[in-house]
Amino acid sequence: MAKENIKNMVSSIVDGDLTKAGDDFEAALQMKRQAEWDNAKLTLARTAFDEITPEVTHEPVDTGITGEPEEEK
Repeated sequence: MAKENIKNMVSSIVDGDLTKAGDDFEAALQMKRQAEWDNAKLTLARTAFDEITPEVTHEPVDTGITGEPEEEK
């Protein structure tokens, strides 16, 4: 996980291996980015239609269709 990558990064810095520390930092950062991205997608999916109210009309709409057999011709 990210905490493990941070611990590895600190250990690498202490040991003087800055290349490995950089790789561990990038891995931790990528995990954080992915977690935030997943959270943003879930939030969007959950709230995308919260403020949209369907337009409801209680008035009949004349479509011109009566259902009479003469209309099929």
